[in-house]
Amino acid sequence: MKKLFSMKWNTLRGQMLSTFALVMVIVLSVVGFLTFNLVTEIIKDNAKNQIEQTAAQSLGRIDSQFETIEMIASQIATNPSVQNLLIQEMRDEEATFAERQSMNEIINSYQAYTTGLTSFELYFRDGRRLFPLSELPLGARLAQSWIEEVQEENGRLVWAGADPFDSRSYLAVNQINLIDEDFDSGGYLITKVNENFFDLSNAAGSLNDQEAYAIVLDGENSEVAGNLPENIDRSLIYTGEESAEIDGEEFVRVAAESSYTGWSIVIFTPVNNLLQGIAGIGTAVAVAGLTGLAIFIAASWLVSSYISRPIRQLTHAMRFGTIGALRKSQRISSTAEITELNETYNKMVEKTNHLIKAVYEEELLKTRAELKALQAQINPHFLFNTLEAIYWTLEEKDEETADVIISLSSLFRYTISDVDDDDRVSLKEELDQVERYLQIMKLRFADRLTWHISYNETLLQQRLPKLLIQPVIENALVHGIGERVSGGVVDVNVENALIPGYMQITVKDNGQGIRTEQLEKIRASIHEKQVMESKGTGLAMRNLYQRIALSYQDDPHAGLYIESTPGEGTSVMIILPIKGADKNATPYYSDR
Repeated sequence: MKKLFSMKWNTLRGQMLSTFALVMVIVLSVVGFLTFNLVTEIIKDNAKNQIEQTAAQSLGRIDSQFETIEMIASQIATNPSVQNLLIQEMRDEEATFAERQSMNEIINSYQAYTTGLTSFELYFRDGRRLFPLSELPLGARLAQSWIEEVQEENGRLVWAGADPFDSRSYLAVNQINLIDEDFDSGGYLITKVNENFFDLSNAAGSLNDQEAYAIVLDGENSEVAGNLPENIDRSLIYTGEESAEIDGEEFVRVAAESSYTGWSIVIFTPVNNLLQGIAGIGTAVAVAGLTGLAIFIAASWLVSSYISRPIRQLTHAMRFGTIGALRKSQRISSTAEITELNETYNKMVEKTNHLIKAVYEEELLKTRAELKALQAQINPHFLFNTLEAIYWTLEEKDEETADVIISLSSLFRYTISDVDDDDRVSLKEELDQVERYLQIMKLRFADRLTWHISYNETLLQQRLPKLLIQPVIENALVHGIGERVSGGVVDVNVENALIPGYMQITVKDNGQGIRTEQLEKIRASIHEKQVMESKGTGLAMRNLYQRIALSYQDDPHAGLYIESTPGEGTSVMIILPIKGADKNATPYYSDR
């Protein structure tokens, strides 16, 4: 070791040793970093699984509490006294004051079974109030839409959300069916539930003493219970992301849905609490890395001593060759052999890089310029047509202007926002953009326009160039549906293509179609490289085709295809590759 430290570092052996040591430091750093991150992810996954189990258990308890409400409501509905009183009323025998007053004792006997069910209200089937004694009709207590839903459920309990007369309570409603009258409707029972009835202490407070937040949502995505502070952005509840930032701190988001009630629970847990103890693992990784580095330096000294002997012969051989890496070696103060080796190698690299710069970089800049030019032609055209839709709205439906402006703002943000270097978005974001655009155009076309959007859910996260589908739909509206008096339909379908590993986006309309000769001109024009100033379907289709060609230059199947029958409509198919496609997967389709 004494000889090692006394070695001159400007010799070939010294420089090789330092280089090997530097490489080893990089390797160990990368391995240590990856190991640390891998362990961290494993711990996070295990903690997430635990949280998911807690969420499932909490939902099970909420289902049990919901069943309690159903059970007590069913017992009241089937109580003989309640049944007889409602049958008597149905037979036009008006209940006496004493009979109605007797309901108080019956209701109180059931209310004693559980805490949290603050009151029960009985109504005749015509909406008059039976108990408590008051003239408040059912229609004033409950919206008509809820009454209709209760009637459709025919006795099953319906969660009607917040009590309009009590902000600290919720309402559950069910129809009372008369057993002796062939289960005909006899009236309604409203159960008033306190906001603290559903207990979330297990979900939010017993996760290893973690400072977690939990919130329960009913079938209408309205908050029922939880400890999420009011100042927290509520959009975090409904996002599909697995993580969220609350007050500058990263949280893991876990959601679960009940198959029984349709309710869901969302739990937010701090990441820092999940990673307690990870510092000890980091220390162990660092110690192991330093030990490995020390062993490697000792071994490198032996290897460098052995390799330095024949280096002169290697230098002599490289004088007559130009084969090597395409990156210049940095000129350093070293031995004559290394200096000469660097000079010979760098001259060869300089010549090769000159050719690369002259050919490759020039072609790359040209490609990017063409892509931006094509996008620049599409975006203003899209904004113009959207503004035209607003004009129709302002002229015919001024009361809806605010909603249209909000939708338009979303469209503008999507159109001009920068997503990444490739300007690509997920299929879900693109379909959301299509939905917003069609909603706005609905204001212009009114009953002349309907649409259907269907897709394979497994493709929603696939990324594709932004604004790829909307121009096709715009053509369908302007040149197809716009010519119809009524019954215009646009179908958008995303599915696995017949070619394995590809997806097919189809936009079909039932407009006037395209004449055969015009269709041939459009098909021929989309292959032209020059960007022309003409307007119409041909320009839009040519721009889309060239955007696809520029975005998927090495893909032989990606492209755009047009089919049309005059008088029947037009169909445009876009074929794109699926990243990470499973060729054995069975497609699943859902309507949107």
